[in-house]
Amino acid sequence: MVDLSTVKDMDSTTTPYGHLLFMHSDNAEAERLTALAGAFDQDTIHRLERFGIQPGWNCLEIGSGVGTIAHWLATQCPHGEVIAADLDTSLIPEGGRPSNLRVIAHDVTVDDFPEGSFELICSRFVFEHLIDRDAVLAKVVRWLAPGGWLLLEDTGPFPFDSSPNPLYRKVSKAIMAVATKRMGSDYGWSRSFPAQLRANGLIHTGIHASSHGVGGTPMGRAWRLTAEHIAADLDAQFGITAADLAEFADQVESPSFDDLCIASVAAWGQRPPVPTMPVPRQN
Repeated sequence: MVDLSTVKDMDSTTTPYGHLLFMHSDNAEAERLTALAGAFDQDTIHRLERFGIQPGWNCLEIGSGVGTIAHWLATQCPHGEVIAADLDTSLIPEGGRPSNLRVIAHDVTVDDFPEGSFELICSRFVFEHLIDRDAVLAKVVRWLAPGGWLLLEDTGPFPFDSSPNPLYRKVSKAIMAVATKRMGSDYGWSRSFPAQLRANGLIHTGIHASSHGVGGTPMGRAWRLTAEHIAADLDAQFGITAADLAEFADQVESPSFDDLCIASVAAWGQRPPVPTMPVPRQN
């Protein structure tokens, strides 16, 4: 079990990333994050399963959102502990939590864990928003136990470049531009995966990408809610009117509309295990 008494309190003077957009207290944010989980959870779980999760592992999810992945990990590690960490944990349901799931308010850019605390660390759609993401990554790698695994998943916007639907392509690329301007997000960072992990000494690295369609799907619902949340920016900066946004909403919620949305680009790697010393031969 991780000793949380060693975790530093959040620095009250620090302005968290994304504090102007997509706060958990915003209307419809729970619905938006739940829809994103519905779109991407199975991809994340499939990637996690390849690590051979053991019942006694201690795990950390950075940026747990509505807590679905942390909850799943807790069911896979009944003899270990799973920590669901987020700046704001108010959207993680209190009812039905496994006894080995601990939910904490935690800022990965400021707070710390003891070195070697976790056999598994995962994070989805977080590092792309961090200004000092390379320094934070180096810190997070130290939290891995020898032999432990790290899974990073971040956004790839490249499906929009080849979209055959002009309005959908225009609005979608504008959404990414607004997030970049308002939050300093870097959606190109994932395209250099997994070089960042190798640079931090991880081995057995790999990369995979997945994208889900809009059009009456959880991804379509999440993308509509994302656009509606920043509608004023889309209009002011890109001339996307209320009528355009209504047409866009109809597209992404219609089962007859087919197009790809953001990609989840994943990279993983393992902290090298402690070398096993050979047993001296007895003469």
